[in-house]
Amino acid sequence: DSAHYGIRAMARTLGNYFTLHGLDTVAGIIGRWAPSVENNTSAYVQDVASNMGVQPDWQLADNADTMLSLVKAIITHENGQQPYSTDLIANAIASA
Repeated sequence: DSAHYGIRAMARTLGNYFTLHGLDTVAGIIGRWAPSVENNTSAYVQDVASNMGVQPDWQLADNADTMLSLVKAIITHENGQQPYSTDLIANAIASA
C-alpha cells in the first residue's frame, strides 16, 4: 500500500534469489525476475547491468550497497525513471 512496502517486497524477493537460489549475477537475477516468456530479458539484463555499472555476468556481493544499486536499477528499468529517494529505498531494504 506504499512505495516503502513495495520496495521492501522487492528486496526480500531479490535477497532470496541470492540466499535460496544462489543467483549472484545480474543475468541470473534478472533471468528469474523477468523471464523471457514475459519480457525481453536480454535487454532488461543489459539495462540493469549498465545502470549498476557492472557486467551482466560479474559476481555481485550480497550486501546492502549491491541491493540498493540493484533495486534502483530495476525501478529505473520498470518505470523509465527512479522517483524514490535513496533514503526511502535504503530504509525499505533494511526492513526487508
